[in-house]
Amino acid sequence: MRSNDSNPSAVEVDTRSERVEQGWRDNDGFVGPFQPGNGPRNDPLNDFPTGPAIGQRMPDIRCNDAAGQLFDLHQDRGDAPAVFVFFRSAVW
Repeated sequence: MRSNDSNPSAVEVDTRSERVEQGWRDNDGFVGPFQPGNGPRNDPLNDFPTGPAIGQRMPDIRCNDAAGQLFDLHQDRGDAPAVFVFFRSAVW
């Protein structure tokens, strides 16, 4: 993760893009209504922590599942292993 001395947790945001008729095309080829680095399009450059390592305990997670039902990771899975996947749309 890139940071600076005044804010060691700051992440450098990827703003590489080009204006196209439909909006803004980012460096990965996705087109969205916002220029990367603005609004919800804040993708980090370089190394970026993505979460716990394989085998490491996940933090307490309570959220709504895809059907809108409340989900508690540790309570709902019991002692069973789990794979937890976060996803978002490719175009914001």
